[in-house]
Amino acid sequence: MRVFIHVIALSCLTTVSAAQSDANIETQLLTTLHKMYEAEKQHDLNSIRSYLSDDFAEVAGNGGVYHLKDIEAGFADMELRDYKLSDCVTKLVVSEAAYMSCAMEVEASFKRNPLPRLFRVTWLWTRAKGRWVMRFEQATIVPAASATAK
Repeated sequence: MRVFIHVIALSCLTTVSAAQSDANIETQLLTTLHKMYEAEKQHDLNSIRSYLSDDFAEVAGNGGVYHLKDIEAGFADMELRDYKLSDCVTKLVVSEAAYMSCAMEVEASFKRNPLPRLFRVTWLWTRAKGRWVMRFEQATIVPAASATAK
């Protein structure tokens, strides 16, 4: 019986530590995302590139898969005016990898054509040399009708 109680106590402590860890990581990742999006608003590609892994890939709202060279080629045609992140979920997968998924509302255009306003964006991050870098991003368009149906 005593061993059983210790196992339950240890399990509870581990669960609390994981939750606190996920919250701490979410804060770190949100801080990095805000820096990236502010750099994007300023058209500072070098700053954004510093947060992306060399093998970064994005699955965009149009279903296309884009890598760094694609993002660099189209960057001048992208305009991010404003954004808002909410309803974020973050999970440390292993000690050096985490995912984060947030609802995202944007005011943005590509080649002067407005982008959809609502997305659900998911990122995969890894930590190397004490800092987080983004390895993958998927942006799923949320139809306006389903956003108002909530």
